[in-house]
Amino acid sequence: MRVPESAVPLLLSDLYECTTDHQKWTVFLSKLANVFRSDTASLRLTDLRDPVVYHSCTIGFQQHSNQRYESDAVELDPFREALASGPVGKVHESTAIISDRDFGRSEHYQAVFRPNGNFYAIGTQFEREGGRGMHIGIHRPKREGAFTSEERRALELFSPHLRRVVRLSHLMNKLNQALAQANHALDQLPFGVWHMDGRLCVEWMNTAAEEALSASTYGLGLRGGCLRAASGNAPDALRTLARKLIENQTPTETLKLGQTGATLVMTQSRQSETGFHIGRQMNPGILCFLLDSGRPAQLNQNQLSIMYQLTHAEYRLASFLVSGLDVSEASALLQISPNTGRTQLKSIMQKTGVNRQAALQRKLLLCADTLRNLDG
Repeated sequence: MRVPESAVPLLLSDLYECTTDHQKWTVFLSKLANVFRSDTASLRLTDLRDPVVYHSCTIGFQQHSNQRYESDAVELDPFREALASGPVGKVHESTAIISDRDFGRSEHYQAVFRPNGNFYAIGTQFEREGGRGMHIGIHRPKREGAFTSEERRALELFSPHLRRVVRLSHLMNKLNQALAQANHALDQLPFGVWHMDGRLCVEWMNTAAEEALSASTYGLGLRGGCLRAASGNAPDALRTLARKLIENQTPTETLKLGQTGATLVMTQSRQSETGFHIGRQMNPGILCFLLDSGRPAQLNQNQLSIMYQLTHAEYRLASFLVSGLDVSEASALLQISPNTGRTQLKSIMQKTGVNRQAALQRKLLLCADTLRNLDG
């Protein structure tokens, strides 16, 4: 019986869903087995030289026989060497590797195939890397007959797609690991940080921001996933500042949050995308820092001295500025004159290569992981 060519594209959507959801492999294997008049199929990651199974995904196998295969019967597998040594993507039929008579007498048949009611197999090793190979196999009873050359060609059509799905899955895993590491780093910051679009819809936030916004500690909260101010002129101010950033009128803006002593620093994070798009286009974004002078983001004086040659007095002023205070407020706390504070600020900006206080705050905040107080 010939496998219809239409069966291949119909299953590709199920296959590519495995890229982001590994649970979908069982769904794909079930549908693939059904196309080949079978109830059992397997996807295995094995060693190319030694009889070792690193990972398996199977459907239709008895648990005992599958465990037996993974523990010791893999060494008896007459198809293992052919799969590992043949060209990548080449489909092998069991009848081309071993005769029906010899296979019926083999330990592999008795240990793995017979308990599952199978006799014939077809499979391909579609990916190899780092001394490991991944192969897919389909098995069926003797009464269904041996796999045909038409079925072999049909399975070959899946090989390049299987390879792409595995590689995409690997890339997605690396991306998720990088995101997890970035989230962990953001959660270590003593101040709130989040990202939102021009409509003030928050896309992600760190733990400090989540705690502050959920409790409306600084008069800011979330409503329908968007940043909202509780009262006063703050709602209009937020929208005005966001518009200026999105329209590229300014790279950084700050907003004092009432009488709380906190400051919201908003800065551009990405420009509008150009070119062709399928689906929702990524809009320009805004990166936000919620700074509370009561919970200052301590900077490392030694690092600032090495990187920018800041003096002790300049370091003290920078520490207040990064907490959201302006130069007048910082000067008062430092018990220096406003003129001295402005002179020190000018020196700091020259050394760090910026020309605005807001840009200085942004630069120090974006370097927070390097400049945080590691000695405290």
